[in-house]
Amino acid sequence: MKRMKEILSHFHIRSLLKALVWTILLSFAYNIAYIAIGNISDGRLYYGAQIVLSLLSSIGFYKICTLAWTPKKEKLTFEVLLRVLIFQGIEILLVSAILVPLAAVFASNMIVSVIVQLVSAAILIFIIPVQLLYYYALFLQKTTWKEIRQFIQTVFRSHYRSILNAYCALLLLVMAVDTFTGGPFSLAQGFYVPGVLSNLLYCGNPLFSWMYVLYLTAAFSLPLSSMFAVLFFLFVIGCMYAYLDLNYVGYIQEVCTDRGTKRSKAHR
Repeated sequence: MKRMKEILSHFHIRSLLKALVWTILLSFAYNIAYIAIGNISDGRLYYGAQIVLSLLSSIGFYKICTLAWTPKKEKLTFEVLLRVLIFQGIEILLVSAILVPLAAVFASNMIVSVIVQLVSAAILIFIIPVQLLYYYALFLQKTTWKEIRQFIQTVFRSHYRSILNAYCALLLLVMAVDTFTGGPFSLAQGFYVPGVLSNLLYCGNPLFSWMYVLYLTAAFSLPLSSMFAVLFFLFVIGCMYAYLDLNYVGYIQEVCTDRGTKRSKAHR
């Protein structure tokens, strides 16, 4: 019972409402743009548009994070935005230009393929926690690379277990639900980690499945009434994802300020 109370103490509703609304609105806008660029026939132009969308989404993600953190500091300076774009650019380069091509080229080479999968799995586990710690360092107005690096190292050294455990639990939940609903993180076709990372970069927002099924319903002229239950179910799941994601974002602040540690000790 004490353990359950401790877990529930990290969940919030009222303080995250504004961030939740923005998450839904920005996810909706991103998905419309993402579906629209799917009509681009030129491969290089398509991937270029995909990268631009991913870069822009990182700015929206950072904005959402600042809304979830208190006190609210919304100084989106050019320097901060540049740091956000650089981090996202590194992620895109690492996943789309290195891991995915390597996995495709060495698909028939068992040893190299396993190595790529293991490296991809390690990146999958660390990429979002590190990104959120990086964003929180920017939120605290730490803009030099040395300050940011030292901040991430200090927090991770003290709280890496709780940070990674919470994230892995959330990731496994999303994968389990998406496997049953056919979402972007479905394991129905096997656990292809570079593909999971790619989906995380380009269609990892909470409402992607709902929007994509809605698009297919309209594209194939299916009666909306016949798809209403499915669409409603996917929308509810998307909102649940958004709520859980934002609570994890809020938990990062607790960890960074040691409020999570103090709260844990208070329950003992």
